[in-house]
Amino acid sequence: MKTSSWIISLIFAINNCAIVSAFISPQHVHKPRTNVLPSTSQLKVATASPQITQADLASLSEKGYVVIDNFLPRDLVDDLRDDILNLRSEGAFKEAKIGQDSTNELNTNIRIAETCFLGRNRPELLKLGENSIRDRSGGLYDILGNLCDSLSDLSMKDSATPLDRSLNELLYAYYPEGGFYRRHRDAIPNSASVLRKYSLLLYLNRDGWSPDKDAGQLRMHLDSGGDECPPGVQPNFIDVDPLGGTLVLFKSEAIPHEVLNTMSERFALVGWFNNPVSASDIANLGEGGNLVQVGMMAVALALVTVGVTTILGQ
Repeated sequence: MKTSSWIISLIFAINNCAIVSAFISPQHVHKPRTNVLPSTSQLKVATASPQITQADLASLSEKGYVVIDNFLPRDLVDDLRDDILNLRSEGAFKEAKIGQDSTNELNTNIRIAETCFLGRNRPELLKLGENSIRDRSGGLYDILGNLCDSLSDLSMKDSATPLDRSLNELLYAYYPEGGFYRRHRDAIPNSASVLRKYSLLLYLNRDGWSPDKDAGQLRMHLDSGGDECPPGVQPNFIDVDPLGGTLVLFKSEAIPHEVLNTMSERFALVGWFNNPVSASDIANLGEGGNLVQVGMMAVALALVTVGVTTILGQ
């Protein structure tokens, strides 16, 4: 039996087991919707069940991205930012790296940030407390679970393939003053990241964030290029201010993006909603010769708390 054949067999054997999981105009600046402060009772309801609308899903399907202002209420944004500060004080964050697989490395010319991987059953987080704003009923994981269900329905509609919730990736990202992340893609062919279907950014910055004084905008490139703008093509992008509560979703393979230099501490939740593993994914990875990585990918399916993010090491 060829090596790739036993890997494929392993993948499908694991998949059969019960797996339990944790183009608009050039240089356009996104204008946020008017921020109307809800009452206290409205805040409690909103905190429990923010929902994405069918219009937002249609925008994601048609344009490849959607920006949703005020997806989270201010009190929940503040609680999640406090969670980041607490986890940083406990040493749960690490300097963020770049690259895929064996090339993964620290490169401060491309990225200056810190990250903390999240998930319901990550033991390193559970030992710091089991009733965080992430874990409690109506908290972060419940909200993202509902969002995943909506995106899975969209994936079924667009490609007849549901998302695999057990492969969701989630992390907190902290950018210090002067932090940035140069242009990059989230889904790279012939790597485990090809499983990524939709990318998520949810901003947790303080109230009163100033685009001019604080900066740190997300720039989504719409020039059909990869890590660079194609030669001879005019730059075409949209800038999104990282205002607290703003949700950005985009197709992982379609939208190169970057974090512009920030002039203040910048807080965000980052995630990827992933396709299930297929035989073609394994075959493509096998062509790259990294059979160790493919084996790790199989293990990640059984040990969901490891996840694809650990394989990528970013």
